[in-house]
Amino acid sequence: MSNDQTLQNVNDNSEQLTSTKQPSTSPGDGNSSIGRRSFMKRLGLAGAAALPVGALLTSQTRASAEDRDHGTRLNAGDAAIIRFLAAIEILETDLWQQYNELALGNAAFQQGLITLDGDMPTYVNQNTRDEFSHQNFLNAYLVSKSRKAVSLEPFRKLPSSQATGSNKTAKRLTNLMNLNVDTSWFLRYRLAGNPDFGDTFAQIVNLQNVPGIPNQDLPLPSDLTNGFQAQFIANVAGFHFATVEQGGSSLYTSFLTKASSLEVLRIVGSIGGTETMHFQTWSDKAGNAPSLMDSHNNVIFPELPHAPDPTPDGIDHSDPTDTNQIMPAPCKFISASLPLCSIIRPTSTQQAGAMATVAFFTTMGLFQGQSPGFFDFIASLAEEADAARRD
Repeated sequence: MSNDQTLQNVNDNSEQLTSTKQPSTSPGDGNSSIGRRSFMKRLGLAGAAALPVGALLTSQTRASAEDRDHGTRLNAGDAAIIRFLAAIEILETDLWQQYNELALGNAAFQQGLITLDGDMPTYVNQNTRDEFSHQNFLNAYLVSKSRKAVSLEPFRKLPSSQATGSNKTAKRLTNLMNLNVDTSWFLRYRLAGNPDFGDTFAQIVNLQNVPGIPNQDLPLPSDLTNGFQAQFIANVAGFHFATVEQGGSSLYTSFLTKASSLEVLRIVGSIGGTETMHFQTWSDKAGNAPSLMDSHNNVIFPELPHAPDPTPDGIDHSDPTDTNQIMPAPCKFISASLPLCSIIRPTSTQQAGAMATVAFFTTMGLFQGQSPGFFDFIASLAEEADAARRD
């Protein structure tokens, strides 16, 4: 997508959040003994797999007697949980910062987001703020318990967008240029199935190898001839926002049964709750993405299933998959013999745990261009976190 049109001036003084470098934990260099190929095999990924898979665990981390709730240290399992969550929050902060720069500083991308909702740029800024607070708190908590903070700085190597508003020289941890956006959450949260029971869900929109941010300046979406390009990217971003945050909701919930310390349990439940609030917001806004056709009248973003207008008969004719059905529909939980219950799903280690999350992010394309050492380090954190067991 290229064009020669110059974007209108944007307020360069828009408040931008900035990254804070974390203390190093010597995660290793690119000469990994595991490497990308072995890591992908361990995750069970063959090419561009559609969904995350479960972890293959060979050990368990158990608490020692002296590392109890009110001690000065964390037991090994709790420390592994917090370390992995800190790493994930650093990665989320990195991708949200890229979105934030362009939502506040790029006229075309900002206008595309506003088409979904007038508050979208502000919401992006707030979500970014939250991710910074999570990564900073979790690392500070580790240090307060005499544990090493997590740093991914050795792996900050990916290029930035070159569009107006982006910090063009900054090095990134995540790649938003070639996303495979899993949109199956749209139907999963509107139907009675649950991935923890083996249920699968179709994609509401097929978004494969698409950009979530512009890499160059584009015409404004209001340009009826070429503006569909910027609007398409904004639509992708709107769905990607929800995809990321629903994953976080499941990840945090999966750790609730693993934490030994009541304090760690409090942290996991409290931060996980904000992930759910983020997802609820973005799942609502994604439904406002407009259908799009290119200049040759080819559909490039489909019409979403909107609820019908009220009818005189007083009967609700809406469908469970309509875009306004944003509350989690009751689904199977604990046992298929029990009544359906409205919950976060999935929550099992196999479907929502640390290794499943890394596989999900990898399949999403977020780590394209990363080194084997990066995959080695993230895999080791994920294995330790999934192996944690409540004392």
